[in-house]
Amino acid sequence: MNKFFYFTGSGNSLYIAKQIAEKIGDFEIIKVTSKLDFNKSIECDILGFIFPIYSWGMPVVFKEFVKQIQINKADYVFVITNYAGNCGSALRSFQKEMIKKNIEINAFGEVVMPSNYLVMGNAHPKEEAAQIIQKAKPIIDDYAQNIYDRKPVPMKKVKFAGKFLSAIVYPLFARNVKKTDKSFFFSDNCNGCGICVKVCPVENIILNENKQPIWQHHCEQCHACIHWCPQRAIEFSKKTQQKNRYTHPEIKMSELY
Repeated sequence: MNKFFYFTGSGNSLYIAKQIAEKIGDFEIIKVTSKLDFNKSIECDILGFIFPIYSWGMPVVFKEFVKQIQINKADYVFVITNYAGNCGSALRSFQKEMIKKNIEINAFGEVVMPSNYLVMGNAHPKEEAAQIIQKAKPIIDDYAQNIYDRKPVPMKKVKFAGKFLSAIVYPLFARNVKKTDKSFFFSDNCNGCGICVKVCPVENIILNENKQPIWQHHCEQCHACIHWCPQRAIEFSKKTQQKNRYTHPEIKMSELY
Protein backbone atom coordinates (compact mmCIF):
# COMPACT_ATOMS: atom_id res chain seq x y z
CA MET A 1 0.00 0.00 0.00
CA ASN A 2 1.07 3.60 -0.69
CA LYS A 3 1.25 6.03 2.23
CA PHE A 4 0.92 9.81 2.20
CA PHE A 5 1.65 11.81 5.36
CA TYR A 6 0.34 15.36 5.53
CA PHE A 7 -0.08 18.27 7.91
CA THR A 8 -2.77 20.91 7.52
CA GLY A 9 -4.69 23.65 9.26
CA SER A 10 -6.87 24.94 6.44
CA GLY A 11 -7.19 21.74 4.40
CA ASN A 12 -4.82 22.68 1.55
CA SER A 13 -2.36 19.83 2.15
CA LEU A 14 -5.15 17.29 2.55
CA TYR A 15 -6.65 18.42 -0.75
CA ILE A 16 -3.32 17.89 -2.52
CA ALA A 17 -2.92 14.47 -0.89
CA LYS A 18 -6.41 13.41 -1.99
CA GLN A 19 -5.86 14.59 -5.57
CA ILE A 20 -2.64 12.60 -5.86
CA ALA A 21 -4.07 9.56 -4.11
CA GLU A 22 -6.98 9.51 -6.55
CA LYS A 23 -4.49 9.16 -9.40
CA ILE A 24 -2.18 6.66 -7.70
CA GLY A 25 -4.70 4.33 -6.03
CA ASP A 26 -4.13 1.81 -3.22
CA PHE A 27 -3.33 4.53 -0.72
CA GLU A 28 -3.53 5.48 2.94
CA ILE A 29 -3.62 9.19 3.78
CA ILE A 30 -2.30 9.87 7.28
CA LYS A 31 -2.56 13.17 9.13
CA VAL A 32 0.49 14.14 11.16
CA THR A 33 -0.74 15.13 14.62
CA SER A 34 0.57 14.98 18.16
CA LYS A 35 -1.32 11.66 18.50
CA LEU A 36 0.59 9.98 15.67
CA ASP A 37 3.21 7.38 16.63
CA PHE A 38 6.40 8.98 15.32
CA ASN A 39 8.48 5.87 16.03
CA LYS A 40 6.40 3.45 14.01
CA SER A 41 8.30 1.83 11.13
CA ILE A 42 7.08 2.63 7.61
CA GLU A 43 6.98 0.15 4.77
CA CYS A 44 5.26 0.96 1.49
CA ASP A 45 5.64 1.23 -2.26
CA ILE A 46 5.14 4.97 -2.83
CA LEU A 47 5.77 7.21 0.17
CA GLY A 48 4.66 10.85 0.15
CA PHE A 49 5.00 13.86 2.42
CA ILE A 50 2.85 16.97 1.99
CA PHE A 51 3.08 20.02 4.20
CA PRO A 52 2.49 23.81 4.25
CA ILE A 53 5.17 26.42 4.76
CA TYR A 54 5.26 28.19 8.13
CA SER A 55 7.73 31.09 8.28
CA TRP A 56 9.80 29.60 5.44
CA GLY A 57 10.11 26.19 7.02
CA MET A 58 8.24 23.05 8.03
CA PRO A 59 5.56 23.11 10.72
CA VAL A 60 7.43 22.23 13.91
CA VAL A 61 5.42 19.09 14.70
CA PHE A 62 5.90 17.90 11.11
CA LYS A 63 9.65 18.44 11.33
CA GLU A 64 9.73 16.49 14.60
CA PHE A 65 7.81 13.71 12.87
CA VAL A 66 10.23 13.64 9.93
CA LYS A 67 13.21 13.46 12.28
CA GLN A 68 11.85 10.54 14.28
CA ILE A 69 10.17 8.26 11.74
CA GLN A 70 11.80 5.02 10.65
CA ILE A 71 11.51 4.08 6.99
CA ASN A 72 12.23 0.43 6.36
CA LYS A 73 11.03 0.32 2.76
CA ALA A 74 9.93 2.88 0.18
CA ASP A 75 10.49 2.34 -3.54
CA TYR A 76 9.56 5.87 -4.56
CA VAL A 77 9.55 8.92 -2.27
CA PHE A 78 8.07 12.33 -3.01
CA VAL A 79 7.59 15.54 -1.05
CA ILE A 80 5.28 18.43 -1.93
CA THR A 81 4.97 21.71 -0.11
CA ASN A 82 2.32 24.38 -0.49
CA TYR A 83 2.47 28.06 0.28
CA ALA A 84 1.17 31.50 -0.65
CA GLY A 85 4.51 33.30 -0.83
CA ASN A 86 7.90 31.56 -0.71
CA CYS A 87 8.97 28.13 0.51
CA GLY A 88 12.54 29.17 1.28
CA SER A 89 14.84 26.23 2.01
CA ALA A 90 12.12 24.03 3.53
CA LEU A 91 12.49 21.29 0.92
CA ARG A 92 16.25 21.34 1.33
CA SER A 93 15.79 20.96 5.08
CA PHE A 94 13.43 18.05 4.50
CA GLN A 95 15.94 16.43 2.16
CA LYS A 96 18.70 16.68 4.78
CA GLU A 97 16.54 14.75 7.25
CA MET A 98 15.94 12.03 4.65
CA ILE A 99 19.64 11.81 3.83
CA LYS A 100 20.29 11.04 7.51
CA LYS A 101 17.99 8.04 7.07
CA ASN A 102 19.69 7.00 3.80
CA ILE A 103 16.45 7.71 1.95
CA GLU A 104 16.55 9.18 -1.54
CA ILE A 105 13.78 11.59 -2.52
CA ASN A 106 12.69 10.93 -6.08
CA ALA A 107 10.40 13.92 -6.62
CA PHE A 108 10.04 17.42 -5.20
CA GLY A 109 7.00 19.63 -5.67
CA GLU A 110 5.76 23.13 -4.88
CA VAL A 111 2.16 24.31 -5.14
CA VAL A 112 0.88 27.85 -4.63
CA MET A 113 -2.34 27.78 -2.61
CA PRO A 114 -4.56 30.46 -1.00
CA SER A 115 -3.10 32.33 1.95
CA ASN A 116 -4.40 31.65 5.46
CA TYR A 117 -1.80 33.15 7.81
CA LEU A 118 -3.61 36.20 9.12
CA VAL A 119 -0.86 37.46 11.42
CA MET A 120 1.26 38.70 8.51
CA GLY A 121 -1.43 39.40 5.96
CA ASN A 122 -4.96 38.43 5.03
CA ALA A 123 -6.66 35.41 3.55
CA HIS A 124 -7.70 35.76 -0.06
CA PRO A 125 -11.36 36.60 -0.71
CA LYS A 126 -13.39 33.58 -1.87
CA GLU A 127 -13.26 34.44 -5.57
CA GLU A 128 -9.50 34.99 -5.55
CA ALA A 129 -8.96 31.81 -3.52
CA ALA A 130 -11.05 29.86 -6.04
CA GLN A 131 -8.90 31.18 -8.90
CA ILE A 132 -5.70 30.19 -7.11
CA ILE A 133 -7.06 26.69 -6.48
CA GLN A 134 -8.07 26.40 -10.12
CA LYS A 135 -4.54 27.35 -11.25
CA ALA A 136 -3.09 24.80 -8.82
CA LYS A 137 -5.12 21.87 -10.16
CA PRO A 138 -3.09 21.21 -13.35
CA ILE A 139 0.14 21.57 -11.38
CA ILE A 140 -1.05 18.96 -8.87
CA ASP A 141 -2.22 16.76 -11.75
CA ASP A 142 1.25 16.94 -13.33
CA TYR A 143 2.88 15.93 -10.05
CA ALA A 144 0.38 13.10 -9.69
CA GLN A 145 1.19 11.82 -13.17
CA ASN A 146 4.92 11.99 -12.53
CA ILE A 147 4.46 10.08 -9.28
CA TYR A 148 2.26 7.52 -11.02
CA ASP A 149 4.95 7.08 -13.68
CA ARG A 150 7.67 7.19 -10.99
CA LYS A 151 9.56 9.90 -12.78
CA PRO A 152 12.28 11.91 -11.04
CA VAL A 153 11.38 15.54 -10.37
CA PRO A 154 14.31 17.68 -9.22
CA MET A 155 14.12 20.34 -6.52
CA LYS A 156 13.81 23.90 -7.76
CA LYS A 157 16.74 26.18 -7.08
CA VAL A 158 16.34 28.21 -3.90
CA LYS A 159 16.97 31.93 -4.30
CA PHE A 160 19.11 33.90 -1.86
CA ALA A 161 16.09 35.58 -0.24
CA GLY A 162 14.52 32.20 0.49
CA LYS A 163 17.74 30.85 1.98
CA PHE A 164 18.09 33.94 4.17
CA LEU A 165 14.52 33.79 5.49
CA SER A 166 14.80 30.07 6.23
CA ALA A 167 18.12 30.57 8.01
CA ILE A 168 17.15 33.63 10.06
CA VAL A 169 13.37 33.82 10.49
CA TYR A 170 12.40 30.15 10.70
CA PRO A 171 14.61 29.24 13.69
CA LEU A 172 13.09 32.15 15.65
CA PHE A 173 9.61 30.99 14.69
CA ALA A 174 10.30 27.36 15.61
CA ARG A 175 11.83 28.29 18.93
CA ASN A 176 8.93 30.47 20.06
CA VAL A 177 5.87 29.10 18.26
CA LYS A 178 4.49 26.85 20.97
CA LYS A 179 3.84 29.73 23.38
CA THR A 180 2.55 32.21 20.82
CA ASP A 181 -0.98 31.08 21.64
CA LYS A 182 -0.97 33.55 24.54
CA SER A 183 -2.33 36.03 22.00
CA PHE A 184 -5.41 33.97 21.10
CA PHE A 185 -8.74 35.02 22.55
CA PHE A 186 -12.43 34.44 21.89
CA SER A 187 -15.24 36.95 21.48
CA ASP A 188 -18.78 36.95 22.80
CA ASN A 189 -19.75 35.09 19.61
CA CYS A 190 -18.32 31.87 21.08
CA ASN A 191 -21.11 29.37 21.75
CA GLY A 192 -18.95 26.60 23.20
CA CYS A 193 -19.38 24.26 20.21
CA GLY A 194 -15.87 22.80 20.68
CA ILE A 195 -14.97 22.74 16.99
CA CYS A 196 -11.69 24.50 17.75
CA VAL A 197 -10.80 21.58 20.04
CA LYS A 198 -11.57 19.03 17.32
CA VAL A 199 -9.68 20.64 14.45
CA CYS A 200 -6.50 21.45 16.39
CA PRO A 201 -3.86 18.95 15.16
CA VAL A 202 -1.82 19.08 18.37
CA GLU A 203 -4.57 19.00 21.01
CA ASN A 204 -3.63 22.50 22.10
CA ILE A 205 -7.16 23.58 23.03
CA ILE A 206 -9.49 22.42 25.79
CA LEU A 207 -12.82 23.79 26.96
CA ASN A 208 -13.17 25.00 30.54
CA GLU A 209 -16.23 24.43 32.72
CA ASN A 210 -18.00 27.26 30.88
CA LYS A 211 -17.25 25.66 27.50
CA GLN A 212 -14.76 28.37 26.65
CA PRO A 213 -11.53 27.56 24.76
CA ILE A 214 -8.27 27.53 26.69
CA TRP A 215 -4.95 27.27 24.82
CA GLN A 216 -2.31 24.95 26.31
CA HIS A 217 0.92 26.47 24.98
CA HIS A 218 2.02 23.90 22.44
CA CYS A 219 0.67 25.73 19.41
CA GLU A 220 1.75 25.26 15.79
CA GLN A 221 0.24 28.53 14.45
CA CYS A 222 -1.79 26.57 11.88
CA HIS A 223 -4.79 28.82 12.67
CA ALA A 224 -7.24 25.96 12.22
CA CYS A 225 -9.08 27.22 15.30
CA ILE A 226 -9.53 30.64 13.71
CA HIS A 227 -10.53 29.55 10.23
CA TRP A 228 -12.87 26.67 11.08
CA CYS A 229 -14.77 28.46 13.86
CA PRO A 230 -18.35 28.77 12.51
CA GLN A 231 -18.99 31.80 14.73
CA ARG A 232 -15.79 33.69 13.76
CA ALA A 233 -15.28 33.92 17.50
CA ILE A 234 -11.51 33.29 17.70
CA GLU A 235 -8.92 35.99 17.14
CA PHE A 236 -5.15 36.36 17.47
CA SER A 237 -4.37 39.68 19.20
CA LYS A 238 -5.67 42.55 17.04
CA LYS A 239 -4.01 41.18 13.92
CA THR A 240 -6.85 38.95 12.74
CA GLN A 241 -9.87 41.12 13.50
CA GLN A 242 -11.97 42.05 10.49
CA LYS A 243 -9.88 39.79 8.26
CA ASN A 244 -11.05 37.05 5.92
CA ARG A 245 -11.26 33.41 6.92
CA TYR A 246 -10.19 30.57 4.63
CA THR A 247 -10.69 26.82 4.53
CA HIS A 248 -10.32 24.74 1.40
CA PRO A 249 -13.79 24.56 -0.19
CA GLU A 250 -13.45 20.88 -1.11
CA ILE A 251 -12.41 19.73 2.37
CA LYS A 252 -15.04 19.02 5.00
CA MET A 253 -14.41 20.03 8.58
CA SER A 254 -15.11 16.46 9.71
CA GLU A 255 -12.12 15.23 7.65
CA LEU A 256 -9.79 16.99 10.08
CA TYR A 257 -11.14 15.33 13.22
